[in-house]
Amino acid sequence: MDKLKPNSGHPEGKQEKLVRKTAAGIEIPQPPPGHNLDRQGMRMYDWVCEALISDSRQIKTAGIQLVLLVHTFLAWSQDMKLCMTQGRYAVSKEGNKYELPHSYNERNQRVELKRELPEACLTVMSQIEARLKESKVLGGNQDDFWPDLIGHAKEHPSMSNDSYLQ
Repeated sequence: MDKLKPNSGHPEGKQEKLVRKTAAGIEIPQPPPGHNLDRQGMRMYDWVCEALISDSRQIKTAGIQLVLLVHTFLAWSQDMKLCMTQGRYAVSKEGNKYELPHSYNERNQRVELKRELPEACLTVMSQIEARLKESKVLGGNQDDFWPDLIGHAKEHPSMSNDSYLQ
């Protein structure tokens, strides 16, 4: 059945053989339908997936978020090139300095990337936080605000059968 579907790992509209890419022996999930990523975007998507897989992150359901991240990064990269070649500001006929549209877009996309990268676990601190959370979960310790109070409530006979405390 998969052989009948076009490869969504390639730019939309191209009918090529279905290629399953892997990283560290784990299959890289295909981006969601309608992703509109070109060849450079697909290379970036694969790179991000490989980085997450190598850090032991599960990414099967993160396709939409990763595609948004890739689109934002590619747009930021293009606007950053324009800022470097054309500058950030121009001067009007009256002598007033104003910000060029690509400079404004670059700044906004940079802010958006600073928000999206930690959400996708692609910063050093977000990876450390994820490992800390995993160690707590895998260790069996629940991260409760009041563990003594919860322990006391669980010991009370009238509360012992209630599933919301377990």
